[in-house]
Amino acid sequence: VSKGSGFVAFSTREEASQALTEMNGKMISGKPLYVAFAQRKEERKAMLQAQFSQMHPVPMTPSMAPRLPMYPS
Repeated sequence: VSKGSGFVAFSTREEASQALTEMNGKMISGKPLYVAFAQRKEERKAMLQAQFSQMHPVPMTPSMAPRLPMYPS
């Protein structure tokens, strides 16, 4: 049974870059294809932590805010 993932090795970095540019986000059987350069788990984790630490907090929208009564009781 396929888990829906795979790995491809290219002869040159240029070929890999071209494949990434052309294939990332392409729809295959109704699903978007995710293409990226291989990274070790530690490298990816560090990159994601740095990326999320630079994000600004998202303000709460009314649908996310705690429910408060509209009228005093």
